[in-house]
Amino acid sequence: MSIVSIDQTVMPHRRELCFAGAACNLSTTSVELAKVLEDLSVTTGNVGGSRFSMRVVVDELMTGPAESPHFRGLHHIVIASFGVSNIFVFDVLRRSLSARVSASVARDLQFWKQKLIPIALGVLGSAMGLVPVHCACLESEGDGLLIAGNSGAGKSTLSTALSQNGFNYVSDDWTYMSEHRDTLVAYGTSAPVKLLPDAVQHFRNLSSYSVHTSMNGELAYEVDMGSVFGAHVVPSCEPRWLIFLERMEKPGCEFVRLSSADTRSYLESSIETLPMQLAEANERRSQVLENISALPCWSFRYGGTPQFATEQLREFVVSRKLEEVYA
Repeated sequence: MSIVSIDQTVMPHRRELCFAGAACNLSTTSVELAKVLEDLSVTTGNVGGSRFSMRVVVDELMTGPAESPHFRGLHHIVIASFGVSNIFVFDVLRRSLSARVSASVARDLQFWKQKLIPIALGVLGSAMGLVPVHCACLESEGDGLLIAGNSGAGKSTLSTALSQNGFNYVSDDWTYMSEHRDTLVAYGTSAPVKLLPDAVQHFRNLSSYSVHTSMNGELAYEVDMGSVFGAHVVPSCEPRWLIFLERMEKPGCEFVRLSSADTRSYLESSIETLPMQLAEANERRSQVLENISALPCWSFRYGGTPQFATEQLREFVVSRKLEEVYA
């Protein structure tokens, strides 16, 4: 196993970046990598105290592409390898990422966009008050709608349908939640939407694309929401409602109001336990989860097409806004 020593004095290319509301201090030996990450950086205007550092050495003598990922963890240290040429070490306690990558991976925008940036936010997020939550997020006229549900419930398919029918797209699978000036904010990343093979039944333009094995081993389409579906993608929003998505076989739908305790139970079941070294981070995460649980929440069960569910949710959002106006 090789040992990588990173000397800060030989990493002249430094940038202040932003991913999903988290500020990132980048130091690297490669101007090409700095440019790639600058292209992915999105300033939302409501960056809070979330911050992490990224130090990357690029070995110009190595040209191998990224291989299948392997992860190892001990306490607050997580190591991710994409082949022997590409090693990433996450220190959750210090909110830092140190890496050595090949020249080809340094220039591979899709690798950083689809894999590394979402992984970094998932691993380091809770330590900096940016909580990864297993839900989709859409926005309508400034109001955010979170859509939670178990894997396979159809969050991504429904998110795609909503984005084609008046909703702005934030995220489809993982949403990053934090507080900014006492306001709950939901952030997305630049990761593509992941749709299972049967989604082509509802979105015919997918027939021009091919399924492939995603990082979790599933066969899926992974496509850009804006270019493929014409969606308007926004980097963040303030969530107003939370929906738990469930499928049923019979046609129709029903909304059932849920308690904050039900919401909290689901959220806690979908997050990983933090090591004891991160007691402060656990407290910050707990407060964010408490504020998410305080959102008005409903179970939404439906049978039918994603387009049918979209119409029901559009009516739901309009009704909620009218109730608030006349309350």
